[in-house]
Amino acid sequence: MNSLFSILLKNIILLALIIICLVFVFTQYIGYKEVRYIFSGMGALYVLASCYEAYALSQLKKETRKFIYFPDGLVAKRIIKIISFTCIGVLLYYSGSIIKYMAFLCFLIAFTEIVVTIWRKLKNLCFVAFEGDQLIVSTNKIHTTSVKEIQKIESRHGLTYFVNYNKKAITLRTDMMSEKAEFDAALQTWIKEHHLSDKVVAE
Repeated sequence: MNSLFSILLKNIILLALIIICLVFVFTQYIGYKEVRYIFSGMGALYVLASCYEAYALSQLKKETRKFIYFPDGLVAKRIIKIISFTCIGVLLYYSGSIIKYMAFLCFLIAFTEIVVTIWRKLKNLCFVAFEGDQLIVSTNKIHTTSVKEIQKIESRHGLTYFVNYNKKAITLRTDMMSEKAEFDAALQTWIKEHHLSDKVVAE
């Protein structure tokens, strides 16, 4: 429930910001002085809501042990998104028309991505965990798969693949884990507990 609320809260704030921008740009109902205060307040709320969303989505049962997982791919995707929105914001800002104020949204999203990435890193919100019969991977988004969905488990060249019957796979860069030995031991225990030994593909 908390995770759903956090997602709705963030998206509602973003939608409100878009509407406010459109009203400011295309009507006379909001002035230049007022919009600065509205943008500042709503922008701060959006950043806080995004951090809360990242926190809420990463919550597990108390007895679940998680293994910190902050791969280069996660950072790369965030950097691409930050650069993209920053470039769009710059283009809008220097457009020479009133739509330049829409650049605020782009800069806000780019800034929020930076803050949320740092937040995830500092609070260890990116991880891999085994929760009952579920494998949970929290990075840019939450990926889960259950024991009954797994067709095979394969490890090679520092990568571990969990392939489902629908041919979708969760790929882990286990060579980048700070607790690689502990994760490997937990994975072997999880495999034995849920009788997945016949699904393991030898290297």
